[in-house]
Amino acid sequence: MLNVTHLKISSTLALGLTLGIPAIAANNNTNQTHDDVMTVTAHETTKKPGTNKEISEQDIRRNGGTNFGTIMRYQPLISASGNISGSGSGKSSWDRGGFTGYNIRGLDANRVSIDIDGMPLPIAQGRVNSVGRAGFGSYGIGRDYIDTYMYNKVDIQSGATSVSNPNNALGGSVSFQTKTASYYLYPGKTSYFGFQNNYDSTDKSYHQGLTIAGGDDRLNGILVLSRRDGKQTRNHGDSINSYPENWHSNSILSGFGWQITEEHLLNTTVDYNSKTKNSHYDTWDKYGKKIESFDHQKSKNNRFNLAIKELWKPTNISWIDSLTTQLNYQHTHVYDNTDLQHTTRGKFNTQTHYNTKAYNFITTLLKNYENQKISAGLNANWSRDESPFYTSAKSQYGRIFPDGDYTKPQADSRSYQLGGFLEDRISFTVNNSNNFYLIPGARAIYQNTKPRNLQNMTVTNINANQLGKQYNRNSDFKVLPSIAFMYDINPDLITYLQYKRGAQMPNQNQLYGSYLAHSQMYVLVGDSNLKTETSDNFELGLKGQPTSGVTLSTAAFYNKYKNFIAYSRYKKNFVGVGNRIVYQSENRDKAYIYGAELSSEFNIGTWIESANGLSARLAIGYNQGKSKSSYLGDKYIEMDSIAPLKSTIGLAWDNPNQDYGLALIATFQKGKKAENTARETYNNDGKPIKAATDDYFRVAGHGIVDLTGYVNITKNVKLSGGIYNLTDQKYWDYLSNNKLYKTSNYKYLEMFTAPGRTFQLGMDIDF
Repeated sequence: MLNVTHLKISSTLALGLTLGIPAIAANNNTNQTHDDVMTVTAHETTKKPGTNKEISEQDIRRNGGTNFGTIMRYQPLISASGNISGSGSGKSSWDRGGFTGYNIRGLDANRVSIDIDGMPLPIAQGRVNSVGRAGFGSYGIGRDYIDTYMYNKVDIQSGATSVSNPNNALGGSVSFQTKTASYYLYPGKTSYFGFQNNYDSTDKSYHQGLTIAGGDDRLNGILVLSRRDGKQTRNHGDSINSYPENWHSNSILSGFGWQITEEHLLNTTVDYNSKTKNSHYDTWDKYGKKIESFDHQKSKNNRFNLAIKELWKPTNISWIDSLTTQLNYQHTHVYDNTDLQHTTRGKFNTQTHYNTKAYNFITTLLKNYENQKISAGLNANWSRDESPFYTSAKSQYGRIFPDGDYTKPQADSRSYQLGGFLEDRISFTVNNSNNFYLIPGARAIYQNTKPRNLQNMTVTNINANQLGKQYNRNSDFKVLPSIAFMYDINPDLITYLQYKRGAQMPNQNQLYGSYLAHSQMYVLVGDSNLKTETSDNFELGLKGQPTSGVTLSTAAFYNKYKNFIAYSRYKKNFVGVGNRIVYQSENRDKAYIYGAELSSEFNIGTWIESANGLSARLAIGYNQGKSKSSYLGDKYIEMDSIAPLKSTIGLAWDNPNQDYGLALIATFQKGKKAENTARETYNNDGKPIKAATDDYFRVAGHGIVDLTGYVNITKNVKLSGGIYNLTDQKYWDYLSNNKLYKTSNYKYLEMFTAPGRTFQLGMDIDF
């Protein structure tokens, strides 16, 4: 049932923040005459329920968004978590560092969809087959296949995805939109040239970017090139520096738009991203007390994507206003080659791969009919992945595991998904204006996944036929309804209440991963009988312009989840190894998350003429969430993926002629210590679960200040930059470090500190 207490808490916070600040602004504005007020009416197409954010190309530049993580630096309940190569609780020596994925409202990794032009990126890969239960919830390969220079904007949905989003996920979605020529060209401007050159001291990286576009409204094209070279990301440790590495990335994008007829517009894009890295690092034990190996890794990943998109606006078909059809092909390859010098096992080499190939189809129909806006669509995705694995390590337990201590992290697999949706926005007249809306919708999804090439996973004691009994086909069908009520408080301000049903179908890592984590004590294994994770999502929100000069978006939410997938411990016979302790993926947990967030901007010049160009912004995000397993005697415990309270306050001055500008932004985050559980060590023997004994490191709260600015030297040349963490604050990022142990060596803990004072400096040339 819906927890009314939690909903009241989050609603009170959201509405208090929402109504208090605009009220002050409104009072300050009461003395203005009507002649001084300019009203901007929102377009009908932009009025939709839910928390949706857009990060533009200008936002990325202004806020120093040079990578996968920093583009989210000022978002209240959205962030990117990451790992350090080889080091950290639950990571093996050959796991790479980098960003795992995005965290939105307390859900992260593969529970958040990430796509480029509608094509989903590969999942993050867990590597518990090499580190046992210590690796539960950790990832060896993340989802960073992007270069921020290649995109015009980033669209973000918070909470369960809308029915119209083909890439459904429980936590939300992040969609990168590649650059197009039409973004830079308009009537009277038939060519564009842009060059960007900047330096970031955080990782001593240099960037050169080139954008060339040309054409008209009938035929146009674009070419984008980007090169980045850098070193290790700095930490702020007093006794140990970040481990050395150097990296290089290249990205290229080419596309064209062709208005074939008055009815048909065709857009085609080809883009390629490649990154290589060389790194040296130490791998510490689970508790961060001693070094276990000294390692050198060469890694690379690349992504190729082809997208073809057609927009059809028929003039002689009454039941279609527009029909958009899109086809994508994507190929990715990840390769890590690691030489290890283990303190007890000597030298050996490990090579890991993760390769995917995918095809994607999306079609969406729109029709406006009297007081209704109807949208419907179909989508299909077919993907294939493989995880080749090699190690020269000799077995420590040759009698039990004659083939070595490690096997492939997961079976090769094939998966396809079919989906469709229907949504209607019905407007009703209230007081002679269309300002009340009823928005029902539903999405239907079918997914089918099966293992491939099981002979590649066989070992001396287990053959492909035996594996086929453990790993087999998994499929499911779900219907996900949604309904929303929306009301126009004024032409520029809406309030809404919505419900969405969410679903996250099991991925191949959960179904077929961790075949054997070799040890004398236990094995780890996926489960091809997993059920789909589901959620019920409630949200109350307000967004728009409550008064002239004020823009805000605020929401209170409560989400309830079932069938969360985790690992359970059993003592049972397992094929090929006899009666052993087996950790197996299972629909083990249920959970809930509630909270509130607010983002607002204030144009102070609207009320004070002499302050024209001065603006302020405030963002704050709060969420709480707990989960409970099905084990006897377990209780709800705080989820470690829930970020602590975060707020951002900014003050900016832009010269009215836009010749120069400065911004001072302060970010504050509350401290938090993750709560440990005994769920990973529970014997599952019918006795009540005991309290956990391990104690995590408390990540202290922090406040950092950034100063950014720009100056237009000429009409076409701009210098911009920023000083980040101006006061040189020493701090840790909670979501990246919530599994560090309190008892760890302090030198080890310092290795995970965020960068101290850093700066960026760049030049943009636009013609």
